[in-house]
Amino acid sequence: MTDTGGLLLRWVSEQGAGSLSEVKQGMWWLAAKHCPDFEPGAPGRWLRDAVSLAYMDIDWRNRRWCAAPPVLTRLPQARGLAVLTGSRTAAFDARVTQAVQDGLLELFRVTSARPLRDIPLPQSLIVQFDNDAGLARWAAELGVSYTPCFALQGAALLPPLSPGAPTSVPEFGKPLEQYDLERGEYRPVQRPRSEGLYRLKRRDSKRVCQVLRDGQWYETSHEQGVYLALETRSQAADVLRWRPEKDCGRERFGTLFVDWGYPLPDLHRRVAVMCCGLAPRINAQAENLAYDNVPYAIANKIAQSLGQHLGENDDE
Repeated sequence: MTDTGGLLLRWVSEQGAGSLSEVKQGMWWLAAKHCPDFEPGAPGRWLRDAVSLAYMDIDWRNRRWCAAPPVLTRLPQARGLAVLTGSRTAAFDARVTQAVQDGLLELFRVTSARPLRDIPLPQSLIVQFDNDAGLARWAAELGVSYTPCFALQGAALLPPLSPGAPTSVPEFGKPLEQYDLERGEYRPVQRPRSEGLYRLKRRDSKRVCQVLRDGQWYETSHEQGVYLALETRSQAADVLRWRPEKDCGRERFGTLFVDWGYPLPDLHRRVAVMCCGLAPRINAQAENLAYDNVPYAIANKIAQSLGQHLGENDDE
């Protein structure tokens, strides 16, 4: 194995679990040997993409991670295609290679495009199949879990947007930042000035996010907090849009666009990514992320779960 993304996935798969700080340090060392020009924020982006692609799960609050078990799942209405995702130990890779050599598995390795200064992602393993029974049998022979269609099942379980547990007021005089929804960035403030999303450091030095709503402070994640802050605006936001495909018979499928500065929470992002098995495309000029092969029903559930109206994208 020579590709950097595959090497990183092999490493976290063999490690199994650990602290977030340790895996980031390991990524810095390993990636620096193969991608010396990567940007400072590249390891964090790689980890978020790895979560979206179901390679690993991360508890951001407690700063712990674990490798996800291998799973074979169908892509929604993707002409007989499924994705084989999850951790990839050396033993697992050997089983997959042998299955391909024995003709039991028709496998395609597909690369997710990323900017030059990002750390490359592992190639996605796309499986072609004739029927669901055969796909389930392949999963059993490989020793992996089989999920008929995670994207459809996960979309049905997306929770409605709500604040987290009530928490204390930020300590006066300590560094405090408020998220600027227009600029898509945190900006230092002397004290809370209005309802919205804030970021601060606790006494244990952990950086946390809190949202102020109706005079009460709540714990939250950055992603959830962004959409909670959007809910408080009097003017409706237009940060999630969907455009249908033009092929005949594919009008119910299309691309979900998410503007920069309004990232989807982990579960929502995984649901969107598991519609095609690839990381979202980065549109630098339009300043958005594009998730392909997303059925309108799933895109709408994602928007509703985040308290947003799903707009239409007419850009070519």
